[in-house]
Amino acid sequence: MRLFFLALLSYFIGSIPFAFLFIRYKLKKDIRTLGTGNVGAMNSFDVTGSKMIGISVAVLDAMKGILSVLIAKYVFGDEERHLMIASFFAVLGHNYPIWLKLKGGRGLSTAAGSTLIFAPAIPILWSAFWMLLKFVSRNVHFQNIFATLALFFTIPFFATIQVFYFALFIGGLILLRHVDVMQEVFRNYRS
Repeated sequence: MRLFFLALLSYFIGSIPFAFLFIRYKLKKDIRTLGTGNVGAMNSFDVTGSKMIGISVAVLDAMKGILSVLIAKYVFGDEERHLMIASFFAVLGHNYPIWLKLKGGRGLSTAAGSTLIFAPAIPILWSAFWMLLKFVSRNVHFQNIFATLALFFTIPFFATIQVFYFALFIGGLILLRHVDVMQEVFRNYRS
C-alpha cells in the first residue's frame, strides 16, 4: 500500500506544470498553444526568449524528480527498486499531467534530476552524448533523441542490470514524447 502511495505522490509531484505556470504568469497564455506546444523548459525559453525562464523551468522540473526520489529514500531507504518507481512516476506525471489533459513535457529534466540521486551514470552519459551530438547537429530534438538512444547501448557498462532496464523504461517514456519530433527530423533528413 505504501508503494502505491509513493507512486501516486511521485506522479502528482511530477505533474506540477512549471512551464505552464510560468508562461501563464508571464504571457497570460497557454504554453500548449505556443511554439511546439510542449510543456517544458525548451519551449518556455523559445516562446519567451528568456534564458532565465527556460533555466528556471528546467531546474524546477529536475527538482520534481529529485524530491520524488528523496521521499522514496526517506520512506523506504536506499532500495533501488523504490527509487526507480518514484523516478518513473515523476517522469510519467511530468509527461502526462492530469491537470493538463495528459499533455505535458518530454521528461528530460525530471528524469535527469531523479536519476542523479541513485544512478548518476544515466544523466552523466546522456549529457556527454548530447554535447558530442552538438557537433553533428544544432537541432536540440535530434540531440535529445540520439543521446537517449546512445544511452541504451552504453549504460550496461556503467550500471547494474536493474538500472539498465530502468533506463530503457525511462528512455521509452522520453522517446514516446518525441515521436512527433522524430517524424519531423526524419522527414527533414530525407529531403
